[in-house]
Formats: sequence, structure tokens, C-alpha cells
Amino acid sequence: MKICAVSPWTTASANEILAFLKEAIAELVVLPGICGNTPSPQEVQRVIRRGVAVFVQQGRSKGKATSYLVTRARAVPMPHQIFARSPTAKCMDDLVAAWPNRTFPIGSRTVTFAICGEINGFNPDGRVKHRRALPFDILANPAHTVMGRWQHLGRKLSALSKGKVVIHVANNNRNHKHLRTDVRIYLNQTLQEAKLQRAGKLKWCECEI
Repeated sequence: MKICAVSPWTTASANEILAFLKEAIAELVVLPGICGNTPSPQEVQRVIRRGVAVFVQQGRSKGKATSYLVTRARAVPMPHQIFARSPTAKCMDDLVAAWPNRTFPIGSRTVTFAICGEINGFNPDGRVKHRRALPFDILANPAHTVMGRWQHLGRKLSALSKGKVVIHVANNNRNHKHLRTDVRIYLNQTLQEAKLQRAGKLKWCECEI
């Protein structure tokens, strides 16, 4: 199975993003959270190939945006983002309840989406906060903007990927090519830096799992 995470600059156009998606052949493509240039699920659906599934958000604000897994056949909505920072036990219970509706079969694998700050539901060592359980095979973490505290977040994403796959992707709101935390894929605790590619105002990581 091939996966791809793509980070556009915030100054990239929706047409540039759609042109990339039109050529994508990975079974799973993960865009970041909603941004002013994010194409709609309907626009994505019109251009992608059969056999490709794309994560995309639609909405006017982060808190009210709806996430979708889009294929040529349908656009499946997901539960809204539940929290952005350190969660309470109630927040974690809500995330646990939403987890099955954030999980999708793709080929022989399954992918689960933790939206933006929901990654804070995991400790830096990969344990789930408040002793809840959030099982996954492939964990995708689409973020709205580049996140800080990478001394903790990088360690967390690596720990979560032990025996699994973790995808993190954010809009490049710095709008330069030297950013190192806009798109990352970890396979069994190994960062796939060698597989990064750039063209124009897009950077992506694509690999077989």
C-alpha cells in the first residue's frame, strides 16, 4: 500500500493542490486541516483517480470544520475535532466514542484520523492520557498550522509508530521550503526523511507500507 502526505504553502492555490491530487496514485493521500486554499470535498472528488482516498476538511473555521475521507464514489464525514490542547477525562471519553467513526479500511490496512490538537491525547511516550484506549494501525494527524514543541511531539510520533505507521502533516504557514516539521511519516519509529519531495509550493512524503 502506498501512502502520501502533502503540505501546501498557505500561498499555494487550490488549483495547484488539485493538480497534485489529479496525478496522485497513492491509496491514501492526507491533506492538512482546513486552510483558505483547501479545495472542497466535491472538487477533490472530481479530480482524483479510482482507488485513491483523500483526507480533506471543509469549513470556515477550525472548530466548525468537517473532516471527510473522499473517494470517487463518496465523501464520508467524520466527527468534529473534540479538543485542541490537554484533554480532560471527559474529552478523552468523547474521543474514544468518536474513534470508530474516524477509522476507515483502506486495502488490507485501516487508517484512523486524530485531528490537529487531538494528538495531545497521547503522552510523549505514546501512552493514552487518562488511561483510555485508542487503538490504530495507521494514525494520521492532519494539523491546521505548523505545531511547536517538537522536542516532545517528534518523540511522541516516533513512539506511537512502534510496529505501526504515523502520518503528521500541516499547512506550511511559514511559506518557505526549509521547514522540517510540515510533513512527517514514521514507519516503525523511523522517520522517512529521504522520501520527501518538493515542487513549487508543495512538499510531500510518499512511501510504501
